[in-house]
Amino acid sequence: MYLLRTLERFLWHFWNLSFTLIGDRSQCLRSLLHRQRHMGHGSRMHTTTLLLLEDHPGDARLIRELLRDVPGRSVVIFHAASLKDARTTLLDTRVNVALVDLSLPDSHGLATFRHLAEAHPSLPQILLTGLDDRETAIHAVREGAQDYLIKGEVDGRILIRAIDYAIERKRIQSELEAMNDRIRQSADDLHSILNQLHIGTILINPHGRVLHANAAALRFLGTRETRPEGHRWQDVVGLPAHDVHALEQLLGHAADERKTLSVRFTTPTRSQRWLDIDVQDDPRDVRAKTFFLYDVTELHTLRKQLDEQSHFYDLIGKCPLMQDVYRRIHTLAPVDSTVLIEGETGTGKELVARALHAASPRKAHPFLAVNCAGLTESLLGSQLFGHKKGAFTGAGSDHRGFFEFAHGGTIFLDEIGDMPPSVQTSLLRVLQEKEITRLGESHPRKVDIRILCATHQDLNAQVAQGIFRADLLYRIRVGRIRLPALRERTEDIPALVATFLSQCRHAMGKLFVQDVSPEGLHLLSLYAWPGNVRELKSVIEYVVLQCEGSTIRPHHFPPELLDHTRDSFQPDTHAARAAGDKDKDRILDALQRSKGHRTQAARLLGISRATLYRWMDDLGITP
Repeated sequence: MYLLRTLERFLWHFWNLSFTLIGDRSQCLRSLLHRQRHMGHGSRMHTTTLLLLEDHPGDARLIRELLRDVPGRSVVIFHAASLKDARTTLLDTRVNVALVDLSLPDSHGLATFRHLAEAHPSLPQILLTGLDDRETAIHAVREGAQDYLIKGEVDGRILIRAIDYAIERKRIQSELEAMNDRIRQSADDLHSILNQLHIGTILINPHGRVLHANAAALRFLGTRETRPEGHRWQDVVGLPAHDVHALEQLLGHAADERKTLSVRFTTPTRSQRWLDIDVQDDPRDVRAKTFFLYDVTELHTLRKQLDEQSHFYDLIGKCPLMQDVYRRIHTLAPVDSTVLIEGETGTGKELVARALHAASPRKAHPFLAVNCAGLTESLLGSQLFGHKKGAFTGAGSDHRGFFEFAHGGTIFLDEIGDMPPSVQTSLLRVLQEKEITRLGESHPRKVDIRILCATHQDLNAQVAQGIFRADLLYRIRVGRIRLPALRERTEDIPALVATFLSQCRHAMGKLFVQDVSPEGLHLLSLYAWPGNVRELKSVIEYVVLQCEGSTIRPHHFPPELLDHTRDSFQPDTHAARAAGDKDKDRILDALQRSKGHRTQAARLLGISRATLYRWMDDLGITP
């Protein structure tokens, strides 16, 4: 696409240069004629060859005498008394100009001029008439004669000026015709190139009428109008009203403020099409515009197919581990069982909970998320179960808790491992009896809710330490979903980056930021991501703010990420010394999950296979 747009800009300037040359040809002619008419008489003598076509001997002799006495000029005259003689002379002799009498024995009037013009189109002709027949002279000039003279009103100076004018005018005319031929050929070549590149082009005049639309543009738009010239551009493009309005707004913006407009529409043949449209000004008149149309239908189709494979509700990823998460969500969503979602901080546990709710029969009812680690024991109990007026200091009125608000829907208890013991007891009753008791009340209230829980902690270890109730643990992990860390699914980083980049560039108004360089993506794949997907999103927000061009490069990344990747390339001895600090259980867990496949285990750990081998040797782990 970059190559196409670069070539488009070149062709755009070439196109306007061509029309500028056409528009300036009259000025060019006037300038050259003015220069010729005002040439100084001090120029050195030069010779002009003249064909004098005159049947009257006296008139011919007079013209010879007039041209013989002109200072500084030498005129060689070949005389012909008839059209037949003139043709014979022109076959044998090269002449610069012809002075033609309109009355000859074998030809009369404009017929003489036309006969010579057909046989010798490059020969400039000056018509000579004995009568002041201006109508005939005007017709002759319109048909291509360079000038006309009336016998009895000429002298040597007038003849020389007419000869010089005729020769110079014919020369300029020939050059302009050659230039027009080149411009027409260039225009044809331009259309051919644009059609080959599949770039649609629509030229708009200052009044909003179509000057030209190439075949590619008509094909993209699916229009049945084969000759759109002269029609309003709004009628030719055939886009939906809101897209036409957006294009009209673009036309009113300054060139440096315009953005590419992406449109989706249905063609008259009922096919779906996506186009990117750029608007450019005509350099000669900013009221005239050119639309450049790019067909990106195939790109959108491929992107849609990719999105269908890598997106599940708001979750992003197509690696085997994420596909397993999607299957678990699909299995658990229809039932009302409690589900425990496990995973490190920032892996997207709440997104899994929202997906479970959205895919469940309760999706039309409320979804409430509560962070158990963010509230004190009294506040958490009040927020979850509600309270009666006067139940504690500051309780000025009755209050419904989240369980009542979520009636019929789903409540998500995040970081349930931080829930105080007293609240754990009340929660166990909700799970067992499907009822809650507000603080300060004695009678229970029935609730119809589904409970989803999440934690990044080891609840088994908390049960062993007496921090978490064992019976509550058994009730909340009826269904279990484990979210992999980002370092375990680095192949999903490009899809995540593309999604976050699209969100950030629109939110920050930096639409010119298009993508991340291959070096940048490689850098992201080397990082361990302790903050997981949440940290990746923050990094993308950071680099979009830093980037002032279209592509994000490694120097845009934050220092901690750059420092980590530099450490990754330290000598092997450094890695060997650090191996003693590594968690042996984590390596064994990765080997177990990969069924002993060490390449896959290294990928799960976010390290190279060589580093995994060294760590196994240092920690005494045998194959």
